[in-house]
Amino acid sequence: MAQFNKLFQTMLGNNEDIYEVQMLSDKDGNIINTFGDAANIPIASGLVEGYTVVHKFGLVDGTASGNLSTIWSPADTASTLLYPWDFTPSVVTAVSTSGDDAAAGAGAQTLTIEGLDASYNEISETVTMAGLSASTATTAVFAQVHRAFVASGDTNVGKIQIKTATNVVVGEVAAGFGQTLMSVYTVPAGKTAYLSNLRVSSSKQTSSIIRLMVRPFGGVFRVQSTISLYSGSGETQFVTPLKITEKSNIDVRITGGTNNTVSCDFDMVMVDN
Repeated sequence: MAQFNKLFQTMLGNNEDIYEVQMLSDKDGNIINTFGDAANIPIASGLVEGYTVVHKFGLVDGTASGNLSTIWSPADTASTLLYPWDFTPSVVTAVSTSGDDAAAGAGAQTLTIEGLDASYNEISETVTMAGLSASTATTAVFAQVHRAFVASGDTNVGKIQIKTATNVVVGEVAAGFGQTLMSVYTVPAGKTAYLSNLRVSSSKQTSSIIRLMVRPFGGVFRVQSTISLYSGSGETQFVTPLKITEKSNIDVRITGGTNNTVSCDFDMVMVDN
């Protein structure tokens, strides 16, 4: 490796000077680029073993209540303000409010559902939409749902809800979005999350408080960061990322007025334990 002295504008030669070279590597010795916006590109590209990135984002288009609500699409309905963290693990189905979300055109519309099983291992399964009727149930049993997205066919025309066997709503794809909007996540078994930023926006000119809530495994939800808004947007950059241990639940929630459109997103680097 070439070594350059910035002060004297010279290259190391003939061992006349001693220069110090510093690099950042992971626990296995892989060099990580730490310069500016490119810092996490090797991780995002899958080039650093044991490291992955997670980008989560949520939206509620018109809050149904000024009470505490998860920032996720179903919070526009009073009965589904909060993500149901402690639902009984279950197979799930998906159903739309439009008959167009089914077999059409070149092929069937399918929906991929991602989450965790009861042992906190990552699972994923794809179901075929049946319009106004529920899809065939998954074979996998979900203890958490992190995301669902239209995998084939056209972008959904209606609102698609993912439900457990007892009709608990655990995810929703808003009409025309093709992807769930839910600011929730559970750190899988064998991994540690490092959360680097939190961004939120609020459309209504009313006082709103956003809470980043974390529940460690076996513990209770408690706030880790807050942002207060009177419409507009806010962002917190964690110079030292928040360390969130395996099996912890993450839920970004808002209190404020009704009929408020609120969005949120956050980024994490996941590291194998």
